[in-house]
Amino acid sequence: MIFNPSGVDIRLLQLVKNRVAYNAIKEEMEAEHFGRAALLHDGEVVEIYNDSGDAYAIGCEKFGLGNFSIEKIGEPPISLGVFTMCLPKS
Repeated sequence: MIFNPSGVDIRLLQLVKNRVAYNAIKEEMEAEHFGRAALLHDGEVVEIYNDSGDAYAIGCEKFGLGNFSIEKIGEPPISLGVFTMCLPKS
């Protein structure tokens, strides 16, 4: 885990910030990019990809593992078991 000075896991903050940002534009994204994958970092959509694998590879390359998130547009979040952090739906 990576913590900031206040003791909060930085990766969790990234996930929360990105989830809030995505939820704010979810309807617009679903209307324009349904079925594609959005790469988010620091509360902003970086790019839209046809494939979540591409979004993941670019996210790792640009930001490092754990410093970005991917939203499949128009689909509920996918659970990868112990490899993900669960956030309550808003």
